[in-house]
Amino acid sequence: MTALLTLDRVRRVHGETVILDDVSFAVEEGRFITLFGPNGCGKTTLMNILTGVDTPSGGTLHGAESVRGHIGFVFQDYRRTLLPWRSGRENILLPLRLRGMDRREQIRRLDRLVAKMNPDFDLHQRIYTLSGGQAQMIGLMRALIIEPRLLILDEPFSALDYGRTLAYRQLIMTVARDFNLTTLFISHDLEEALYLGDEVIFLTAKPTRVREVMTIPFPRHREPSLLGTPAFAALKLKGLANVELA
Repeated sequence: MTALLTLDRVRRVHGETVILDDVSFAVEEGRFITLFGPNGCGKTTLMNILTGVDTPSGGTLHGAESVRGHIGFVFQDYRRTLLPWRSGRENILLPLRLRGMDRREQIRRLDRLVAKMNPDFDLHQRIYTLSGGQAQMIGLMRALIIEPRLLILDEPFSALDYGRTLAYRQLIMTVARDFNLTTLFISHDLEEALYLGDEVIFLTAKPTRVREVMTIPFPRHREPSLLGTPAFAALKLKGLANVELA
């Protein structure tokens, strides 16, 4: 596979504080990569470097120029990133409108997304009337409407209940597969990281390094019943060896 992004000994220092220390890994095209690490370990700093918001103090980031402008984001605090006085439909189309895209192409893309994702609510509703899960659906569709080369999800389900989280995990896997997306999913939930990823990159506490890159042995599309199997329990036990206890 071809690497979309490669970090080679990336380092980031703020003042006298080392945030990232010699971080190296590759994000291959079409792969679903999960990043797992403790709170405050520098995951956000790492994402800022990948997207060009921040620059490394040392090391090299290869491939960044080819994906910038083609990255879809889904945020943890999704309500702050949506315009509450506009409808769900208007929020989804906003990135295309800001790019000056032809209106017919905007609608074509929206119709394709709706057919694929089948939202169970009216997209003409304003954001402030939607539940948390519905608002997060809008955030996901807005990220996908630009047809990104890289989809980044930053702990997107942390505010949802467990049942909704399970449903959205399935949706993300289906979307990533059907659109052949390269996906980088940030999580602090070990079960989630192992369940979703083709690979899990375990990060240490600051100064952040890569502790281990674990390849997940299960087929790409998984069902929640996998969580109760001995094979998944064994994988989770192996992953626990990389969890730093507070």
